Amino acid sequence: MSSDESDASSIDDEMSHDVISHDETIELLERNDPPVKQLDIDFNFFDNLDDLDDLDSDPFEVQITFRDARKNVSHGKIAESWYTLSDPAAWERLGRAIGGCSLIRKVEVRKVEGEIDQIDALNPEVYQCIGSLYRGLESNTSITRLKLDMDFFPSSGVFPTLNLNRAQFKEKLKHLTLSSEKPIQMNQRDMVLPLLESTSLGSFDICDCRFSTEAVYTRIISACTKVKRLDIKYMNRTECATALATLFRDRRSTLSQFNVYRNMSVENSNIILDGLAGNTTLKKLLMTNDDLETSKFERLLCNTSSIEGIHNSNHTLEDVTFSGLSISFLRHSPRFYSPLGRDLDVAPFVRECLELNKDTNKDKVIRTKIARYYFCGEFDIAPFVNMNVKLLPQVMAMIEGDAISRHDAIYRLLKSIPDLCTFSSGLSRKRKNNVL
Repeated sequence: MSSDESDASSIDDEMSHDVISHDETIELLERNDPPVKQLDIDFNFFDNLDDLDDLDSDPFEVQITFRDARKNVSHGKIAESWYTLSDPAAWERLGRAIGGCSLIRKVEVRKVEGEIDQIDALNPEVYQCIGSLYRGLESNTSITRLKLDMDFFPSSGVFPTLNLNRAQFKEKLKHLTLSSEKPIQMNQRDMVLPLLESTSLGSFDICDCRFSTEAVYTRIISACTKVKRLDIKYMNRTECATALATLFRDRRSTLSQFNVYRNMSVENSNIILDGLAGNTTLKKLLMTNDDLETSKFERLLCNTSSIEGIHNSNHTLEDVTFSGLSISFLRHSPRFYSPLGRDLDVAPFVRECLELNKDTNKDKVIRTKIARYYFCGEFDIAPFVNMNVKLLPQVMAMIEGDAISRHDAIYRLLKSIPDLCTFSSGLSRKRKNNVL
């Protein structure tokens, strides 16, 4: 709908019909009531791209939808407006109004209809219109949630590019979602990398994305050191799992929640768990994997093979879910299938470790794990062989477990310290010196 098609009715009357004119669109962006919290930008490309000489047809149109993001998306619609090439000046006004609107919190850019394989055949007027819209988005300072359909951003050609490197909202962005039906290419990847540098970015969702090469995927993952939550779906390549493991080991990483929603191989799940062993930030983990090796996950939380192994275990994971069932859920419903294999005896040990990890004093967590889980069975006594016997009471006092287990551990410990067999008592020394 062009601006000359608007009538004299007020914006409040028009809003009841959903569709508003271009002038009313600008007014809506400039006013504070009703609150424009969400802006949907839907691009529709038509089949007449080969027939651009027909002046009566537009190669595309854009639907601008305003919503109140505090309500359900399907019911929170405030108004909508349509833009075509019939009024190029309206695009510039729209871009400026979007850039100056401080109410917008969420923006979605989507390709709804048609293919853009012939997009380079569009005339310069199209590029100018879309460029005006992009400059408006780049200059907005209030956007906190952004969802981009990467299929709309061609990997080559002269089509306008959304320059996210100069986006004014970059340091306020909290949620970023990417989607694509076609594999994301190298330069499309580079387009979004500046947003991953934002210290405010809370979540990054690439569940609905495909990637052209391992290099594109690994570069995006390696750039997620400032992301707090990462959601992915496809994990069918070893290189992808390796990239995630590297991210978990990166001391710069602030990732606290990781979700992967598709079943992966045992090899890839083991690679990820190995990467989590020394991680100090991740608290929540969701993995859809029915074939997870139970012993591998136990060693991740508490590697009882040595004291050093326990020290290097994971002491931050608190909430773990596999195959849709959480570990805490199993505590109350032991009759259900265990996501950590079919041996339900495993769950109590894992639950205890996760509960211990909730303590913010990680030195205390490590000491507790050593006291509770190291001195069991045929534990390695090598670390205590050359220990000063004066420290023995402290070691014995920290051993936990039932009476029989503690007695067995203390006996194994005492008989393995040579100094206890050669250390003469004070009474013997006095008798030797004829003091008595």
